[in-house]
Amino acid sequence: MGLIRLAIFALVIWMFWRLIKNFLDKQAKMNKKESGKLEQGNIVLCEYCSVHVPEQKAVSHEKLWFCSEKHKENYLSGDD
Repeated sequence: MGLIRLAIFALVIWMFWRLIKNFLDKQAKMNKKESGKLEQGNIVLCEYCSVHVPEQKAVSHEKLWFCSEKHKENYLSGDD
């Protein structure tokens, strides 16, 4: 009788451990997805055409941002 109780107790402990582990894994995945979204960076405004562009893809000149090299050149040369 004592061996059966021990086996049931071990089974309950194992099931509880699996539930906790699954819950923590899901939380970690959700946090990873959320942090990935936050790490995308800032959005900047093209000085020439006013299009919003991710900072990683934008072209900069001093403190100005542009969506392309062509718009940077046009803006700096004064072309419309």
